[in-house]
Amino acid sequence: MIKYMITDPKYSLKETFEAIKKHKPEFICYRNKEYFDENEILQFANFAKKYSKIFINFDSLKNEKLLEMFDGVHIPSSKLNFIKEFKNKKIVIASTHNPLEVKKASVADFITFSPIFQSKNRCGLGIHVLNHICNLHPKVIALGGIVSQDQVKEIKKTKAVGFGSIRYFYKRS
Repeated sequence: MIKYMITDPKYSLKETFEAIKKHKPEFICYRNKEYFDENEILQFANFAKKYSKIFINFDSLKNEKLLEMFDGVHIPSSKLNFIKEFKNKKIVIASTHNPLEVKKASVADFITFSPIFQSKNRCGLGIHVLNHICNLHPKVIALGGIVSQDQVKEIKKTKAVGFGSIRYFYKRS
């Protein structure tokens, strides 16, 4: 099962690097919607690529040249029309939240589908819906509200190829 770590700018690079070493995720996405810091992105890429396939969130890709350092790009649901621009050049992961978005993202290499569990102020869609979505795309990564090993065990019982999270990887313990 693919473990997909998504970074969050509220955690330092040091905390991010510690989480990568501890959890050894197969995929890691640099995601920062708060500010653009090319030096930080380069530091992240140089460290993380030793451990994992690395992705950059489309919204963090302010300099196209940065894409050369990454294995792929993560496209948010609001930008699904950009999938074809990256297809056949890089691995494409697309965010989806409903069957229509899954259909729009059908050519993506992987999709995330969320939220599976209660996530902040969003109700979780549940395991049953996740399994339905897995029938619509061959490589679904469950996302949303996954913070515990018990939830990971629930995901493992589905047809999903993996799970993604921010808080699961950064939690203390």
